[in-house]
Amino acid sequence: MPDESVKASMSYLRFRFRHKQTIATILVENEEGYERAVRAIIEARREIEETIARDPLFFTTLEPYECEGRITGRMCKASRLAGVGPMAAVAGAIAQYAVEEVSRYTQFVVVDNGGDIAVCTDRKLVIGIYPSSIGLIIEPADEIIAVCTSSGKIGHSISFGYADAATVIGSDACISDAFATALGNYIQESYGRIEVQEALEEFWGKSKDYIKGAIVVKEDIIGFVGDIPEIKEVGIRPDLITKG
Repeated sequence: MPDESVKASMSYLRFRFRHKQTIATILVENEEGYERAVRAIIEARREIEETIARDPLFFTTLEPYECEGRITGRMCKASRLAGVGPMAAVAGAIAQYAVEEVSRYTQFVVVDNGGDIAVCTDRKLVIGIYPSSIGLIIEPADEIIAVCTSSGKIGHSISFGYADAATVIGSDACISDAFATALGNYIQESYGRIEVQEALEEFWGKSKDYIKGAIVVKEDIIGFVGDIPEIKEVGIRPDLITKG
C-alpha cells in the first residue's frame, strides 16, 4: 500500500509509493494503473539488485560501463552516451520502464522517481523544477516525455557540480537522467551567467542527438538550450515534491 493516496483532481489519482530506496509519486487514472506501475517498479528494481549482487562494480563505477539486461542494459547504454556511471540513470530507468508498462493500457500515467520524471499524457500538465519557480507546460503527446533533474545541492545522488537544478528534457528518462547528471557536473561553483550558458552550449554539442533540451538553475541564474517546453512561473508546493 502507498504511504499516501489522495484524489489529486477530477481527472487523475495521485499515489505516493515507497520501496527500499525508491520514493515515487505516481499519477494515474485508476488504481489498476497504480498497481501496474508498482509491479513494474519492483520488477525493475529486482533486476538492478540482482545485477549489483553479481557485479558490484556496476554499482560503484562513475565511468561508462558495459552490461546486459532489460533494465540494466539500458542504464549502461545511457552511461556510455552521457559519459557517466550506470547508476546515474537508475531513477530514470525505473520511471521510464514503469511508464512504458502502464502506457500499454492507458494514455495517462506519470512516474516521478525522486525528481526523475517520465510522462505519458493525453492532457496538459505543468511540471515544476525544484528549487525554482519554473514550471514546464507539458502538452499531450503520442510519445513518452522525460523531465530529469540533477542537483549539486539537494538530494543524495552524486554530483560534482554546483547547480541548484540541472534539468534535461527528452523522450527517454533513462537517457535523460544520465545526461542530467553529466550536465550537473559541468556547473562549477564560480560560474556566473556567461559561464553557465557556455557550459550549456558545450554540453549541448555532445548531447543534442540524444535529448531535446536542457535547463540550468544556479542561484539567480537560469540558462536554456535546445527545445524547451513552454515555461510559466509557478509556486512549488512542498507537499508535492517527491523526496524522502
